[in-house]
Amino acid sequence: MDDFPGKVEKCVKAACTSLIDSEPMLTKYDTIVGDGDCGITMMRGAQEILARVDSKKIDTSHPVPFFETLADAVSASMGGTSGILLEIMFRKMSTFLNSEESAIDTKRMEEAFEEGVNAVSFYGGATSGSRTMLDALFPAVEALKKGEDSAKAAVAGAQATAEMGTASAGRSNYLNEDTLSGTPDPGAVAVGLVLTAIHDGFC
Repeated sequence: MDDFPGKVEKCVKAACTSLIDSEPMLTKYDTIVGDGDCGITMMRGAQEILARVDSKKIDTSHPVPFFETLADAVSASMGGTSGILLEIMFRKMSTFLNSEESAIDTKRMEEAFEEGVNAVSFYGGATSGSRTMLDALFPAVEALKKGEDSAKAAVAGAQATAEMGTASAGRSNYLNEDTLSGTPDPGAVAVGLVLTAIHDGFC
């Protein structure tokens, strides 16, 4: 991929800054529909990733070591289910790309993203409509397959969770429709923020 190191560093910094700046909003949403720690968890992960990018502990030279060292940063800084699932996602992406004999191009990166998202679904036991981050991730995957804007699809998917009166995963699973309605899933919102930053960095 052309200038992967330069582009990925720019995108990572933009995505992390967006998560840090959005901590109050994510915390507000999660206080209503979750444990109240999503914003802090995402901010801690973002701060750790930024620090490791600056110290070169995150290897931006190539996609395979990049996703592996990104997973290391997530593992070291993000607790809870979201941290575990994001670590799984990034390790799966690294493993998939490392197993490919052909050159890593945009198509391979999109396939790796889909593999990572499927791993989150498999190990997390959720899918589309479960009111989780997957409600932003799966629309992004489908948009990429169609050559459409994955960030826009993720944001739309996240916003749609506000209209879901039930959940089948996480703490939201124990809340009633009156509590859930009107508030989007914070994990899905975080995915939308990250993919928007990445889209803006590459386009």
